[in-house]
Amino acid sequence: MRGLFLGLQRTDYQDVLRAVGLYIDEHRFVNVRLIETADGLILQGIALDKLDTLDAKPETYLLTTEDLRALLRDAYERRGQQA
Repeated sequence: MRGLFLGLQRTDYQDVLRAVGLYIDEHRFVNVRLIETADGLILQGIALDKLDTLDAKPETYLLTTEDLRALLRDAYERRGQQA
């Protein structure tokens, strides 16, 4: 994820993982797996449905560098900070 940090005044894994954690919570994923790649983060998890039961199979997403920057921007805006 080195490319993610280029051009940003301050960012570290803590900020990225906090923003991704909110995304995970908002999408109700459990049994989560994160894999760092040159293109971003692969997120795999099982979503809970409205009755708090598990879907049958894991969902897999690539959070690209651009996706992660957007998550960070949103997080900084919520906290009233600048990226």
